[in-house]
Amino acid sequence: PQRTVLLNAYWIDRYPVTNQEYKMFVDVTGHRRPPHWTSGTYPLEQASHPVTNISWQDAEEYAEWVGKRLPSESEWEKAARGTLGQTYSWGDAFRKDNVNSTNDYGGTTPIDQFPGGASPYGVMDMCGNVQEWGSDWYYDDYYKTAPVDNPTGPAGGQYRVCRGGFYAENRMGVRCSQRHYAPPSTMQDHIGFRCARTPEGIA
Repeated sequence: PQRTVLLNAYWIDRYPVTNQEYKMFVDVTGHRRPPHWTSGTYPLEQASHPVTNISWQDAEEYAEWVGKRLPSESEWEKAARGTLGQTYSWGDAFRKDNVNSTNDYGGTTPIDQFPGGASPYGVMDMCGNVQEWGSDWYYDDYYKTAPVDNPTGPAGGQYRVCRGGFYAENRMGVRCSQRHYAPPSTMQDHIGFRCARTPEGIA
């Protein structure tokens, strides 16, 4: 059910993490590569595409490496919908030229390809291209009983939250309110992530 929650101040990345950024992490730390990379790297023409085929733990470890964290589900949705709770990051009417969806491009696209899809806070690619891991465990009815202040998901579970829809979903699947989930060990070619951070001095 739709409801209002109150969130402490936070920062969220404007874009999802790209292949190029993730490769730097892999090269420096020796972390495992996404399984579809060949000869140790991503397809060169996809440097600015969101990294995919990474597990929740992979995303968590990258975020820690850059001094950030994964956003909570509530933080992600606030960044996507603004204070008015609009249907898509740009407004209430679906506009296919603002989003990579319905398999129009046959896969992922560069993170800056759809400037018209910016959220009220200037955050990009929140309604398509790839789903994004969140920090929360997933539970269908969590928001019926969740706390109003800074909800962070249930204490445990089988699945982690993914938000944002992806390149093959229709206009319903890429709405800001659409919730997705996956086992944390899964690696899919339509799941990536972005990072967030809590400003200093805020618990």
